[in-house]
Amino acid sequence: MRANSKLVLFRRRLISFTYRVLNRLQFFPITLLYVWFNAALKLIVLRLGLGVVRVGSATGDVSSLPRDAMVWLGSASSGPPGHQFDVCLRLSRENAAAELHDVFSVALTFPRIQSVGLYWDSSSLDDDLHILQSKRDRSRRALTALHEEIGARGSTQLVEFLHSDHGELVLPVATSRDAQTLLKRYAGAADVVCLNLSMELRALADAVVRACPHIRFCHFSPEPPESAGAANSQSFFGWGLTLHERMALVQAADAYVGAFDELGCTAVISRRPAILLGGGSGVQPDRVSRDGIAVWLPGQPDPTALTKMVLQFLSDRLAARTK
Repeated sequence: MRANSKLVLFRRRLISFTYRVLNRLQFFPITLLYVWFNAALKLIVLRLGLGVVRVGSATGDVSSLPRDAMVWLGSASSGPPGHQFDVCLRLSRENAAAELHDVFSVALTFPRIQSVGLYWDSSSLDDDLHILQSKRDRSRRALTALHEEIGARGSTQLVEFLHSDHGELVLPVATSRDAQTLLKRYAGAADVVCLNLSMELRALADAVVRACPHIRFCHFSPEPPESAGAANSQSFFGWGLTLHERMALVQAADAYVGAFDELGCTAVISRRPAILLGGGSGVQPDRVSRDGIAVWLPGQPDPTALTKMVLQFLSDRLAARTK
């Protein structure tokens, strides 16, 4: 009885103390409690060995940094079920600033990545690696912190990405919903194909739009193709869309034809039928296919042959989808 009375008294005093503190604060410290909860959760993850640190360095060519970062993040966040990943990105001081926003936006779409750190010097990176790893893992750091040069393997890395089984790509719910609503109002029950073509392939866009009046096309070209005034073509250039919004449109579309950039990566991860153009470097194959659902053409194929290929691909894939 005495032990129970002491417990009741302690509980009453704790409740009274909490009430007085909250009354003084005049607000409920949700943010503080959230920080404490996540700190406790992080300790548990480290103790169980479920946390993995991946380090990527992008100090070389950054001409395709968002795409290369997305390809690397796709492989960096793959692993056994239940594992969580902390990602550290070492960027160049001179060249990465213009692409920083897109790189960070891309990283936010991988749900297994728990935190993203951006660094411009090695000393700060080393300091944070000491915090992100448990004491046990620091002794075998080479096994738990995988250092890779982002984009260093060029076309080989893109081929591996194309053939990999990717997890889910998660965009903000409101963004995905708005994209689906936009395309539904534009296309109704018709199939929608997203075009992301350079001005050099403008003739391809014109030919495909004219040859497929039953398909609705949306594109992000800086200048609309000649057939942009057609009822089955809609340009989203100049709408001020964010990268997440453009990615959501690719996810909501039925197929993708265009550059192997971050939007092309979105189509691959989202398992949309896709023809990917360009983006290779170094020694590269002429053509890479995956199960008929995605085809990558790294080089510059003949325009006439490319047009026929795109039309046949859309006919086959969209017809198969409706069966």
